[in-house]
Amino acid sequence: MNAVTLTSSFPATVQPGIPKLGDTPDGWARAPLGRFLHEVRRPIRMVDDEEYKLVTVKRARGGVVDRGSFLGRDVLVKSQYLIEPGDFLISKRQIVHGACGLVPDELGGSVVSNEYAVLNGTNEIDLKFLNYLAHSIFFQQTCFHSSIGVHVEKMIFKLDRWLNFEFDLPPLPEQRKIADILSTWDRAIEVSEALLSTARTQKRALMQSLLTGKRRFPEFEGQEWKEVRLGDVCKLQTGPFGSQLKAEEYSTHKDGVAVVMPKALINGSVDFSVCDFIEQERSNDLVKHRLLVGDLLFSRRGDVARTALVTEADGPCICGTGCLRARPSSFRLARFLSKLLQMEFCRSWLEENAVGQTMLNLNTKIIGALPIQVPCENEQEKIVAVFDDVDAQIEEHRLSIEKLRTEKKALMQQLLTGKRRVAINA
Repeated sequence: MNAVTLTSSFPATVQPGIPKLGDTPDGWARAPLGRFLHEVRRPIRMVDDEEYKLVTVKRARGGVVDRGSFLGRDVLVKSQYLIEPGDFLISKRQIVHGACGLVPDELGGSVVSNEYAVLNGTNEIDLKFLNYLAHSIFFQQTCFHSSIGVHVEKMIFKLDRWLNFEFDLPPLPEQRKIADILSTWDRAIEVSEALLSTARTQKRALMQSLLTGKRRFPEFEGQEWKEVRLGDVCKLQTGPFGSQLKAEEYSTHKDGVAVVMPKALINGSVDFSVCDFIEQERSNDLVKHRLLVGDLLFSRRGDVARTALVTEADGPCICGTGCLRARPSSFRLARFLSKLLQMEFCRSWLEENAVGQTMLNLNTKIIGALPIQVPCENEQEKIVAVFDDVDAQIEEHRLSIEKLRTEKKALMQQLLTGKRRVAINA
C-alpha cells in the first residue's frame, strides 16, 4: 500500500484507488507495460554558451509545453537529455497529478532533466493511443501506486514499478483507429476553442471602443457624454458587519437566502454556487441589505477590482460582509455600468485609490468618487445590446466546448475499455 496518509488532501486529478482491470476484451492482450514500453536516454553534454530549449509537462494531462530557451550556464541541472517528437514524457514528481504527454513536433530537440522519464514503444503500441489511455482512471491509479512518499505533493514516480502493471491493449490497428477517432474530437474542440477565443478578443476590442466613446453609433454622433462620479448616479451602502451577521449563522443549504461575499463576484456576475446561505427569518432582520435586480457589488477588501451585477437570473440574496453595494438610478444604467466597471481604467482606479498597506480596502466614499463618463440612456441601451449579442455568442461557444468534451469523455471511456469496438478495414 502507498505510504500517503488517509488524511492527505487529494486534488481532483489524483485517483488513488487500487487499480483493477475487468475482463479482457476479445482480441485484446493483457500484459505488463514493460512489454510495450521502454525508457530511452539521450544524454547531452551542455555547453555554457549554447542555447537549449527546456520543456515541462502540465498537470491534468495538459500536454508538453515550452519553458523557454536558456544558455547552458543558466541551466542549474547539468544532466539533461534530448527528447524527440512522439516521445511519451512523464514528470516523475507530477505524474500523480496527470503530468504526462506526447512531445509535439515543434518541441523536438528540447531537453529535460532526469526528473522526467522519456518513453518509446515497441511495435505493439501506438503512443498516440497511450496518450489517450493516460486519461483513464485505471492509468491514473497505476501512476499513483507506482509513486512513493508521505505527501501527495512530494511523491516520486518509480518507473520500474509502473512498467510491471498489467494493461489490456487492443491490436495495433485498433489502437490507431481509436486514436484517430478521438483526435477528430480534439480537432473539433480546438476549432470551438478558437472561435471562443476570437469572440472574447472581439468583445475586448468592442469594450475599448464602445465604452470609451471612441466608436459611436451614427444617430448619437456629436452628443457629449456626461462626466460624473459613481456616487452621483448610484446610492451606496456597506454590507452588514460581522457583529450583525455571524459566521455560525451561515449554512450551505440552498433553501435559504444567499449571502453574497467577495468570493462570489466572478467575471462581472454573482456565482451562487460559492455562496453561503442564511435562514429566511434571519434575512428579514437584514432587510436593508437585501439586494435588488440592478444592484452593483464591489469587493470591500483584498481584490478590490472584483465587481458584479445582480440580474434577474439571480435568486433572493443579501449583501454580505466584505461587499459594498451601489444601486444605480435605472436598470439600463446598471447594465452599462457593469460593463464599464470591467474596463482596466476602472479596475486600476479602484486599486490605486484603495487604502491600506497589507490589504487594500474600499469604502463607499472611495467608490462614490470613481470618475466615469456616461452617454444618454438610448445610447447606453444600444451599447449594452451589442454586448448582449457578443455574450450570447461566447456562451454558445462555451456550451459547445463543454458538450464536445463531455461526449469525448464518454466515448473515450467506452473505446479504451473495449465496451465499444471499432471496425478495422482489411
